Amino acid sequence: MTTQARTLGVGYLILPSAVVESACSGVGGLDRFLSQDEKAARRRYRNVADGQDYAASHVLLRLLAAHQLGLDPLAAPALNITRRCPGCGSTDHGRTVLPGMSLSLSRSHGMVMAAVGPASASVGADVERVPPGLFDGFDNYVLDPRTTAVLDKTDVPSRMRQWVAKEAVLKAAGLGLSIPPSAAQLVAAEDGSNALRAVCPVQPLVHGLDVYPVPVTPTHVAAVSARGCGLPAVRGVNEVLPPPPDLRHLAWPLP
Repeated sequence: MTTQARTLGVGYLILPSAVVESACSGVGGLDRFLSQDEKAARRRYRNVADGQDYAASHVLLRLLAAHQLGLDPLAAPALNITRRCPGCGSTDHGRTVLPGMSLSLSRSHGMVMAAVGPASASVGADVERVPPGLFDGFDNYVLDPRTTAVLDKTDVPSRMRQWVAKEAVLKAAGLGLSIPPSAAQLVAAEDGSNALRAVCPVQPLVHGLDVYPVPVTPTHVAAVSARGCGLPAVRGVNEVLPPPPDLRHLAWPLP
């Protein structure tokens, strides 16, 4: 299928996995929207909930990409979304790829997220559940020294907001966790927005990328990174997911 994205900027959507699964139940279920490789990957999960999150995140990405292209949701399965690792060139892992577009997805404990934009946007997205505590060495691995010094050591949500923002930036750069998040510092953007800007002179792919914290729920935190596209826009649930018969009660209000 030839793809040419509409001029919509960068858009994202965050939903519970169960909402995506329920919305697809009347049109063949999640598997209808997955590629053969994605179906096989789903079956490899021993934990049913983890497999559902995997499938729902990939389906949401396909549906959001179809919306960006001005296509009907039921055209989403035909999109030629693949993977490619910018480091080793493998197609078994790495960032999601669709010609003419930039894509990113994430999942965490029942919540799934997708973000899409034009190819020039270098999109990265991350959502994470806020845990009761953090692993030993979290600050050294994730935070830069200046941020470590100013954050309250008991403030887990703020530390997790740093984590998702940095992971979104590293995804946008195509590097993932091949470099430690602590290598980048996040500073307030100079335009007065709520954007943060990555400062990482030793890694040009990261340096200067913008990242935006986006609202989720009290249990999760999330962020979207993009280059030169301004504030990402949340897309409408009823515009992206397959249409009724009974979609109306599945609307997911974001704060």
